[in-house]
Amino acid sequence: KYDPLMKPGNYYATLGNPGLAHNNMVFTPYIKTGFDYGIHSFDRYILNNDSVSYYWFGKPYTNVFYIMGPKKEQNLMIDHSQNIGNLIKFGLNFKYTHSPGFYLRQKADDKNFVLKARYHTKDYRYMVLANYLHNSLKMEENGGIRYDSVFEENVKPQRNGIEVNLKEASNLLKEDSYYVKQMFALSRKESMNPGDTIETKGLKVSPGIISLSTLISKFQYKFEDTPQDNSFYNNTYDTINNTHDSTRILKIENTFSWSNTSFKHKQKLLFKIAVKHQYVEHSDDTVFKNYYNLLIPSGYVSFRFIKNMNLDFYGNFVTGSDYVGDYTLKGNLKYSTRYGTLALELNSIQNEAGRYFLRFHSNHFRWDNSFAKQKFSIQKFNYSYKDLQAGVQLTNASNLVYLDTLALPAQTSSLSVLKIYLRKKFTIKKWSLDLRVIYQATNNDIVRIPDLIGDGALYFTSHLFKNAAIIQTGLDLFYNTNYYSYNYSPGSKMFFLQDEKKTGDYVYANVFLNLQIKRSRLFVEYTNLAFYFKDFKYYTTPSYPMQDPGFRFGISWMFYD
Repeated sequence: KYDPLMKPGNYYATLGNPGLAHNNMVFTPYIKTGFDYGIHSFDRYILNNDSVSYYWFGKPYTNVFYIMGPKKEQNLMIDHSQNIGNLIKFGLNFKYTHSPGFYLRQKADDKNFVLKARYHTKDYRYMVLANYLHNSLKMEENGGIRYDSVFEENVKPQRNGIEVNLKEASNLLKEDSYYVKQMFALSRKESMNPGDTIETKGLKVSPGIISLSTLISKFQYKFEDTPQDNSFYNNTYDTINNTHDSTRILKIENTFSWSNTSFKHKQKLLFKIAVKHQYVEHSDDTVFKNYYNLLIPSGYVSFRFIKNMNLDFYGNFVTGSDYVGDYTLKGNLKYSTRYGTLALELNSIQNEAGRYFLRFHSNHFRWDNSFAKQKFSIQKFNYSYKDLQAGVQLTNASNLVYLDTLALPAQTSSLSVLKIYLRKKFTIKKWSLDLRVIYQATNNDIVRIPDLIGDGALYFTSHLFKNAAIIQTGLDLFYNTNYYSYNYSPGSKMFFLQDEKKTGDYVYANVFLNLQIKRSRLFVEYTNLAFYFKDFKYYTTPSYPMQDPGFRFGISWMFYD
């Protein structure tokens, strides 16, 4: 699965084309501590610093992945890493998605790349990680099709003949960030060489590693439209000129930490203490400009005194001039036996709603709000054994901020969400059946989630030509029960409540063929088989149909010496 939204276990409501806005159909509130603008409708198509990998390959490595899809859809991914001398490693990660879509004004043009480097001294006592990261998402916005009946009755099989709500609207998301992290082992006997580790007997605490990291990020959102689309919006404050709504965010983040982590010894007691400073400038097209200063101390400790059992604790809190009182507390207990692994996780979080919900001024939306801090209590219990994973999660929230049916921020008092999930893989000789299912329930209707959601794959795998090649062919399915899913607002780039149309109760089925020959992998896929049953209700977001049937071809080739 090349599209991050369509990977097994991911369940997102989309706008019907790769590279556009999306919303998780599994209740997943944003619970991180620190500055947050609040828009997360494009997160799965953005690279971030936490996702950058610094490989330890001793030889050059390259992986190229290219896909062609219907309507001239193209996807290219390149991952490259190589040494420059013995002490420096250079890498590149590039992603490109160009998808015109089936409908008018639906094109996505997304580019992401990371240039990264790692340097270490000969004794591995000092190390530097650095990267430059760029995200650029250019997205046409059509506001959905104007009349759902034209699609549902298949009046116009050529989808580019169906009228849409917006003719000129577009969104741009752009980010440039720079990151440097320096690490130093305090003991001459320590190194950061990821070689084999030794199990330490008794309690031995290493002097550990100190680190200093700096992240500078420049982020921009831009929405543009013309007056001919003004009738689509509830409000328009400038009815004569074109709309140019822009938000800019500059973030400078410095983090100092000390950990007793040892690359040579597996320790029974691990700890890490850190302090992070965030400086943020937030501005928009008006004269508004605000500054935020956050100081975030944090601590982590892990106990491994009992065989097969880990006990971890983590906590942070915010001081400074902004977000004061926000905190995160987390505890994990994991116990492994020959009958499987049990894991218990407890979370307590208090945070301020994203700045977007507190103040947003544009040509079509304007608000200034003051909300109480959000509070979350999350309990998780997981069990895994071989090809079986199961779990229960209970989330209790108070003061949750959301967008109401007018796409305006509001705050609820309290709510609870229960999630039960199960995954099981069955294998009989060359046949495999991989199933995932999630059940969700809530006591507050401002949380819109399907009761049941899941996916599955039935496939046949065989080795060919004396194991020189592997072929795999099968069918994968996706389904969710119907519910009042969230609508999408292009002008605010967010999903909001609606009570007019249910989506779901549709089986989205694809057939596929995979072939692996040594380092190369090829695949062909034909999507949306249920189209031929003439059941034209394949939406995940109201007025944004999913794609019609089509072929996709792809090749992945790995090079290394």
